[in-house]
Amino acid sequence: MPEMLDTHRGKTRRRTSLTVGAVALLASGLLATAPSAVADPSAEATNAIDAHYADFGGSGSFLGAPLGPATDVAGGAERAYQGGVIYFSPNTGAKAVYGEILVKYKSLGGPSGPLSFPTNDETGAGDSVGRFNDFAEPGGAAIYWKPETGAWTIKGKVLDAWRESGGITGPFGYPRSDMTVDNGVATANFEGPGGTEIKWSDSDGLATQPPELAATLPGFRANSPDVAAPNPVPNPGVDATNDSGNSGINRWWGIPIGLAITAVVGGLLGMLGRRRSDPTPTTTRTTRAPVAPSARTTTATTTGDRQGFVPPRTDATAAAGAGAAQRGAGNVAGAHEMHRDAPRTRG
Repeated sequence: MPEMLDTHRGKTRRRTSLTVGAVALLASGLLATAPSAVADPSAEATNAIDAHYADFGGSGSFLGAPLGPATDVAGGAERAYQGGVIYFSPNTGAKAVYGEILVKYKSLGGPSGPLSFPTNDETGAGDSVGRFNDFAEPGGAAIYWKPETGAWTIKGKVLDAWRESGGITGPFGYPRSDMTVDNGVATANFEGPGGTEIKWSDSDGLATQPPELAATLPGFRANSPDVAAPNPVPNPGVDATNDSGNSGINRWWGIPIGLAITAVVGGLLGMLGRRRSDPTPTTTRTTRAPVAPSARTTTATTTGDRQGFVPPRTDATAAAGAGAAQRGAGNVAGAHEMHRDAPRTRG
């Protein structure tokens, strides 16, 4: 019996060792054929990341020193640094993401998530406070951040409408939560001050809170209960189809009349300018005094109607005055203009 037991035990040990060996061989074969957990990125990806890192200033920049070599990710590559990450894909190139936007991006899956790869380096939002990154998700996507509100995502038509309204400088300001999609309706909430919500659906188009803001965004169909505006929204101050029953001729009658008035006024001003430019004639008259013994010849030069100066009245001047009276008041006004502009010196 003992021998039989020992024989049985020996057979059992041999079977166990054969089983273990087979499992070991199978495992080693699977490991040999399986890809490595961290694949090496392509030379194109590595070179692009290294060049972009150098553009930032290398280890002396805010990115700091690298934390390891570039690694392969689905569709591209990435390399982590002390202050951020540079991502690369053939379609987007090498772009840097860092800070709270990087934290948000990673929480959404990074380049393997719905946002896909960044399409720009993290950039100032334009107010010297906030920052943003755009991403390659179909339809468009972005993460905006500022200290008071944090980092939040906006996408698609909501992102387009928000940027059309002025983005962070428009009535809505910064987003204060991630955009959500519920039953085909995309909704984003904002901090204000003039608006707090943008919604978009393919069936109803654009809706905002307050509702009237939707009508201020040309290019978007606004079909909310409070706003029913065509696309694009017309200028309420100009409506060519509503003229209160008047024809187009009545609206434009003032143009030819205005042109005619302008022509008449221009002609009068031209005549007046020519008359002013004509030199005032100088008339020399010789008069004889009625007293014979001391008769002498006086020469008077009439040069103007100078204020406070009255020329000597002679028979010749009296006759000239009578003739002027017969020519009428119209010529008197013209003469006054000529005298007023004449040189003001006594003869």
